[in-house]
Amino acid sequence: MKKTTLKYYFLLLFSCFLCLGTSASKFSKTRIPENCSNFVLIQGSSNVNRFEFIHEAPQLVSDENKKNRLIWKQKVIVPVDEFTGSNQLMRKDFLDLLNASEYPVIQIEIEPETNQGNSATADNQAVNATITLAGNTHEYLVPCEVSSCETSEIIIKGSLKVNLTDFNIKPPQKVLGAIKVNDEVFITFAFKHEFVR
Repeated sequence: MKKTTLKYYFLLLFSCFLCLGTSASKFSKTRIPENCSNFVLIQGSSNVNRFEFIHEAPQLVSDENKKNRLIWKQKVIVPVDEFTGSNQLMRKDFLDLLNASEYPVIQIEIEPETNQGNSATADNQAVNATITLAGNTHEYLVPCEVSSCETSEIIIKGSLKVNLTDFNIKPPQKVLGAIKVNDEVFITFAFKHEFVR
């Protein structure tokens, strides 16, 4: 009985590694959208492969203070089930990981860091980012690149590393613990912000 169970386990394990190894070998970096496009890209990995999912149309909520280029806020709503990726099985796992059925959106709020002193330039500045994911909120200080987009718009691009455990998400394991998702996830974003002249 034990030999049969052990054979079945190794056959299942081998099949999973073969399948995941194939998807990892076909991994190609997602095309980052054009310069003035909004997007949120989430990248992560396990001990056997990498994954990435992109949302190219996050909803930007209007800022009440559109005249002041020093004091502004940008709120962004990202429907979780609208993220796309090349592997549909991994996408399903991603939606389960973020508990999309109970928490269907990721919310991001950004505003300039007020205590930057002389370190900030017109092109580079830090922003405070408040991210709500799977019902939990965490704050980060994110270095960003700021550039002109159109006559009254700027585009804010940033990248940060977060831990799933920051949001009380336990990194999942599969195949009796043989496949483990890493706690670190990388979020890259670009959001337009419009000012009224």
